[in-house]
Amino acid sequence: MMDAIHHGSRGPPMPQSSDVEQLNDRHYVVLLIRALVDSQDHLLGGEVGGPEEYGGPERWVRFQEPSGLAEAVQAWLASRQ
Repeated sequence: MMDAIHHGSRGPPMPQSSDVEQLNDRHYVVLLIRALVDSQDHLLGGEVGGPEEYGGPERWVRFQEPSGLAEAVQAWLASRQ
């Protein structure tokens, strides 16, 4: 189970100096989920996407069913390159 991020959180704790070298090739991206849910809040499908870095246009990738969410995220990330 994933830890919840509470409002006002600034993300995970800063890495120790010995970990910095291992994190040089990692960075955060803004990724939004527009979810279609039924009356019982079951995920039916939706889109993942968001703004390009540095003010570019938004890009969205559609997914069907919860199982397609991870593939949509990977497709969105791959299209950034």
